[in-house]
Amino acid sequence: MNETRIFRRINAVETKIITNSISTISTELLSIFDKLKELFYILINKTATKRDYPSIYLITEEQQKMFNEIDFIDRIYAAGLYFGFIKMGVFYFSIEGVEYLRKIGIFTDFKELHLNEIGEKSFLYGNNILKSVVRKSPNNLEEKDFLVIVNKFDEIIGLGISRVNNETISNLKANEIIAINISDKGKYLRKRQ
Repeated sequence: MNETRIFRRINAVETKIITNSISTISTELLSIFDKLKELFYILINKTATKRDYPSIYLITEEQQKMFNEIDFIDRIYAAGLYFGFIKMGVFYFSIEGVEYLRKIGIFTDFKELHLNEIGEKSFLYGNNILKSVVRKSPNNLEEKDFLVIVNKFDEIIGLGISRVNNETISNLKANEIIAINISDKGKYLRKRQ
């Protein structure tokens, strides 16, 4: 049978990619990843298009036991919690992965950018974040920081990368970009079916 997908535990190379990427966000996350790394699986689509990247999933020990008992693991499209993907040697968190870490209290030090209602709507349409829609930004914001984007209810609505630091925010005009949208919950509605 010609397998078009590979679903397996992450190997040493993928572990290093994820570790290197996580270390740019927080060294505290490294010890957390070390505890979880045996639970990470990768899905590689051999017939991938340019937009398909290897996906990383967090699989429970119970699910792993089930995989060992079945003989159709090559037909699995996804399992567990979608945690992120690897693109050009860099690991990118998924919104679900960040929500998981935040929800169980493993890591709560992600830098958060809080948006007003207009900003939330604009962000969920796929737009970048303007100064005028930010309710609150981190005190220690630096350019190129990984950001968790939250609405007025403190719900994660996406992820971003900062374009500015704290010193330059006050000099920006209201219509200037503070952060780039790298992923938002609205993409599921915009995605072609």
